[in-house]
Amino acid sequence: MADTARAKLITLIASSELQDRLEHDLRKLGATGYTDFRVNGHGQHGPRTRGMFDIGNVRIEAIVASEKAEAILDHFARQAETLGIIAFCQDVEAIPRKHFV
Repeated sequence: MADTARAKLITLIASSELQDRLEHDLRKLGATGYTDFRVNGHGQHGPRTRGMFDIGNVRIEAIVASEKAEAILDHFARQAETLGIIAFCQDVEAIPRKHFV
C-alpha cells in the first residue's frame, strides 16, 4: 500500500464573485495549495448556472492537516450565512505524504 498521510479535504462552494476572497482566506489560514472549479447546480436557492446574468458558483478544495481544517471551518462558519458559503470537510488519505505531515 502507498505511504499516505491522513489529512482533511476542505470543500467550499460559493458565488464565483467570492473566489479571490475565499482563496486569500484559505492561504492565510495555512492551506499551501487548493484547486478551484466552476460549478453549476441546484439547491435551496434554485438553479445556479453561469450565464448572461448569473456568474455561477465556484468550488474550492484544499487538502490540509486536521488542525488546519478545524481552523478553516471555524473561520468560514462565521461567514457562511451572510456570504452564502457552503463548507464541508472529509477524511482523506493523501500522497505524497510529505506534503501533508
